[in-house]
Amino acid sequence: MKNILSKIEFHYTYLIIAFGFIITGYFSNLIIFSSLVLVHELGHVCMFLFYKIKINKIIIYPFGGVTKISSIIDIDIDKELIIAIMGVVFQSLFFVFLNCLDLGSNLVSMYHYSILIFNLFPIYPLDGFKIFNLYLSKFFSYKLSNIISLFVSVIFIFILIIVGFNNYSYYLIISVLFYNIYIYYKNIDILYNRFLLERYLYKYNFNKYKIINNIKNMYRNRKHLFISNNGLVKEDKYLSKFFK
Repeated sequence: MKNILSKIEFHYTYLIIAFGFIITGYFSNLIIFSSLVLVHELGHVCMFLFYKIKINKIIIYPFGGVTKISSIIDIDIDKELIIAIMGVVFQSLFFVFLNCLDLGSNLVSMYHYSILIFNLFPIYPLDGFKIFNLYLSKFFSYKLSNIISLFVSVIFIFILIIVGFNNYSYYLIISVLFYNIYIYYKNIDILYNRFLLERYLYKYNFNKYKIINNIKNMYRNRKHLFISNNGLVKEDKYLSKFFK
């Protein structure tokens, strides 16, 4: 646990909002808000540890946390879904626990539901984006799933900008999300190339097969047969030729 605590970093936007709470005398608000955020991220961290996935660092934002990991892209989709929803589960259980102790005030309820609902928006890098992207990956290719997820993420961020609130912390959070979406957009091709390289380097044993005619149509959690002039070509042979 000491090793995990040493990997926690507080993003400057969280520190700005925390400072705003303190100087305006809303210290109890800060404690409630921070507790919910930390417990939420603890849910993800526990599942990473359970699945023996290496954690590099945990960044705490005003809207929640983001855990940076060292892992291959093509791990089991259902396993990733469990990791993604555990933040919501832990936070909800913590909220129920506080209510059982008769500590669930209106303030606790407000922050709990605000964080919970906000995190379920399909905006990168929120939990809702991850869950949405993973479900898309069950039905669409890896590349197309990322493109659709990015498009939906942009739509939702603009909806939040249009709706707007007269609150500096709200626009601070929106600006951080917008920047993260931009970084995701810039790295989307790098992410796809890494996906291909991993499929070339590692021997995956998936039960499902997919017949495709283009390398851009490769799916997660499936082996592929490529249509060629001479019939069907196995994925490992096709990727070997592609990279060489």
